[in-house]
Amino acid sequence: MTIRTYWQIDPATEPHRLEPSARPISSIVTPLRAPTLGRFDYYAQIAEAAAQTAFDGVFVAHRPDADESRIIAGALAREARRLEFVAEFPASVGSSVYAAKQATTFQRGTHDRFAWAIAPDADARGRAREGDFVPQDQLGARLDEFLTVARGVHTQRPFTFKGEHFEVENGGFEEPLNRVPFPSVFLQGESEEALDLSALHADVHLFPANPSQPIGRLIEGLDSLAKQADRKVAFGVIQPVLAREDEEEAQLDASRANLAPGTLVGSFDTVAARLAELAGLGITHFVLSAEPSVEEAYRIGQHVLPRLRALLAPNRVAA
Repeated sequence: MTIRTYWQIDPATEPHRLEPSARPISSIVTPLRAPTLGRFDYYAQIAEAAAQTAFDGVFVAHRPDADESRIIAGALAREARRLEFVAEFPASVGSSVYAAKQATTFQRGTHDRFAWAIAPDADARGRAREGDFVPQDQLGARLDEFLTVARGVHTQRPFTFKGEHFEVENGGFEEPLNRVPFPSVFLQGESEEALDLSALHADVHLFPANPSQPIGRLIEGLDSLAKQADRKVAFGVIQPVLAREDEEEAQLDASRANLAPGTLVGSFDTVAARLAELAGLGITHFVLSAEPSVEEAYRIGQHVLPRLRALLAPNRVAA
């Protein structure tokens, strides 16, 4: 079993950090911080922390009111040259052909370190604010077509497809664009439709943080669907964590914090053991998160990941 660990960059959190517009204006105090430092330097600090503490990659979350995830990933990839970058974005971004072209360019520029995570669809009102007016009952079909066309133009030439939402005639990439691998596709969701789509298109299916039993049942169900489609899907979890040296300190800090739903709270040993338990259910991809993101990346990477790897060592094929 190969375990992959990712640290989440959430561009909407800690909005004051290195945001030029959030700096106080004073006629008395001369700012020492270089005026050129900005939000992308903060993202780079997070990626550097993940790289130094041996995460395998970073997961750049899609947030409607924050910087665009694929651009963040592209900006950071040349600075953190070992990490994989999983950029989350919605299927409403526009042309699937152009999205595929962007992906091939990213792969060429980073030696194949790019992956797609398709964001869960917002409700109709939220999607309307982004210019997305596809009816709610057609969102699954749109995603199916989006991924079918993106893979099609990447792997076939000529490629022709006509659906309800996307249409291509005699398309397909030529060299050098078709000489890089298509990005790994991460899908999400717990609905029957989401699992059906993952069975057909996902390389990795991400579950939200949940008690073990529901995740176990969902894994069994999706695994069965994937086998029916003659495919194999890996499983992952998006898991907020709060880990400290001992239980008392963890619970104390948890009582002071505004934790995300499903946050795993405990000592370094407890959190590592819980993640290992999830690995025992079949989870191989862990997207971990905590705030403040830079500091917690170092804490989790230095104290939890080594414990997790030690617990899984007998089962690991590769680090």
